[in-house]
Amino acid sequence: MAAPKRQANVWDSSKMFLAGGAAGAVARTATAPLDRIKLLFQVQAVASSGTSATAYTGVGQAARKILSEEGFLAFWKGNGVNIIRIFPYSAGQLAANDSYKRLLADDHGELTVARRLAAGACAGMTATALTHPLDTVRLRLALPGHAYKGAVDAATSMVRTEGVKSLYKGLAPTLVGIAPYAALNFATYDLLKKTVYHGERPQSAVANLLMGGAAGTIAATVCYPLDTIRRRMQMRGVMYSSQLDAFQSIWAKEGMRGFYRGWCANTIKVVPQNAIRLVSYEALKGLLGVKKSKTDT
Repeated sequence: MAAPKRQANVWDSSKMFLAGGAAGAVARTATAPLDRIKLLFQVQAVASSGTSATAYTGVGQAARKILSEEGFLAFWKGNGVNIIRIFPYSAGQLAANDSYKRLLADDHGELTVARRLAAGACAGMTATALTHPLDTVRLRLALPGHAYKGAVDAATSMVRTEGVKSLYKGLAPTLVGIAPYAALNFATYDLLKKTVYHGERPQSAVANLLMGGAAGTIAATVCYPLDTIRRRMQMRGVMYSSQLDAFQSIWAKEGMRGFYRGWCANTIKVVPQNAIRLVSYEALKGLLGVKKSKTDT
């Protein structure tokens, strides 16, 4: 009996991985223009960004500038690499969150808030550690005026001129930043659904989209300064010696505002992206026949 059960669990995990990857790809492509605007806001103060510190002043102004100077398709610059990265990242994060929740649940399949937070944090770090190099390459390709011919050229050029470690720039702050973000995001979504449905009422896709957007906005706002530090540390050249040095430098030169550059674009992006990803994942799990667990909300 044990062997068939293990095989069923492995098959379910494989289907959860596929559902998570597809959900992430759909959600990220739909919001790629806002993601690029957010990245430009975050790094424009850095000399190697290829633009001035005041080039982008608002979401609308940034969109018009990109459209007039680079064309419509420029909003999806680096999105090919992003999809390659986001598929395993989203697959790993969503599937790992479900797996960690099942592992941490008590004998009755119940989870405390602390265990939900722990499951989300572990899921976020698991996925991030696997895909960080692709995220670094994507950032370089999103910058205006870069000299790379594509993702492979960017990666090989970085390794050749800056060393293998350049692909892992900002990994430490990424792990520090993703743990609380993923924990808050997943736990908030689960708790909102538990509060609204009480585990009994029929679920509404529209309500789930709203709750997914709310959960993502809360998590992103709390953790946004860590994301800005991560992006700065991924840039070319040695600007900061550590996360603490980056924090102190940004605070001294730009104040609190420096940590929240691009927050508006990020928030506008996070609401639909997080909502689409979470709801798509649940829908795809159903289509693929993943057996529902009590820990699933």
